[in-house]
Amino acid sequence: MTPDDRPRRRARCLIVDDEAPAREELRYLLQSFPDVQVVGEATNAEEAAVLLDSVDYDVVLLDIRMPGGTGLELATRLR
Repeated sequence: MTPDDRPRRRARCLIVDDEAPAREELRYLLQSFPDVQVVGEATNAEEAAVLLDSVDYDVVLLDIRMPGGTGLELATRLR
């Protein structure tokens, strides 16, 4: 098996947004990227924090304004 024959690991993505239509649109747009797989969604910073502790995500898409905390505050946890 050559390196080109091996299955590539898809980037695991978490979507964090309090608005369902925004999450739905992001899921739809990300379908066009075969190397990205949405494996988690959260509606607020608290839910996202729980998910961030349970899965090692490669990509996290954060809403700026959400109930219970901002995406910018949550981003500081990602370092």
